[in-house]
Amino acid sequence: MWDDATAMGRLTRWLMVLMVLLLIGTGVAWVYNSDHFPVKQVAIQGKLKYSDGKELQNIAQQYMRGNIFRADVHGAGEAFQKLAWTDSVLVRRRLPDTVEIILEERIPLARWQSGGLLDTKGNVFQAEVEENLPLFSGEPNTGKDMVRHYREFADILDSLGLTINKLIYTPRSAWQVVLDNGITVRLGRENETQRLRHFAEAWPALLEKQRDSLLYVDMRYKDGFSVRHKPTSDRPSE
Repeated sequence: MWDDATAMGRLTRWLMVLMVLLLIGTGVAWVYNSDHFPVKQVAIQGKLKYSDGKELQNIAQQYMRGNIFRADVHGAGEAFQKLAWTDSVLVRRRLPDTVEIILEERIPLARWQSGGLLDTKGNVFQAEVEENLPLFSGEPNTGKDMVRHYREFADILDSLGLTINKLIYTPRSAWQVVLDNGITVRLGRENETQRLRHFAEAWPALLEKQRDSLLYVDMRYKDGFSVRHKPTSDRPSE
């Protein structure tokens, strides 16, 4: 074999490749374990309104130890995702010395009657806010459908100067809207959006002048609606 120039050339090339790989591995290990390339900046980005800034910093400090190559971006991402207000998170290295944390918060849309809040994507989460939010009452896993209906209903009522105080989706799949003036609008299990449009059409001419005495308006009729008035003792005095 030592007299075989082809075999010797092949062996030499393999040895050179092995040497290069060893040098690369040694260099990577040195960079990874050295005190050089420290994390000098942790940049938390996003339109953050509800998140606890101190809590975010504590998590960042816990996972961003050592140099930038040892920073545990995966562990940090999982820790941030567990926070109540986090909708999505991206943690990434920016060489030579920066870790970026891009957070997107949940946007609260309503309070969930059985506890917690409902975000704009229909997800229930456990948090508290001081804002005046409508109350949603529905079955488990109906949040997305309720968000869609809320937006449709709110668009119809907005031109009348009416807002939704409570949205109800019953176990029998019937819809009810409680307005900010205390009047309940019963919409039933089908054609609920069209029925609310009929209510909106009737409100200025027929119903608004009775607003202080109305208890509910039942729109579940094919060609009209019915109303129920509050007991006289419950009506505001003139």
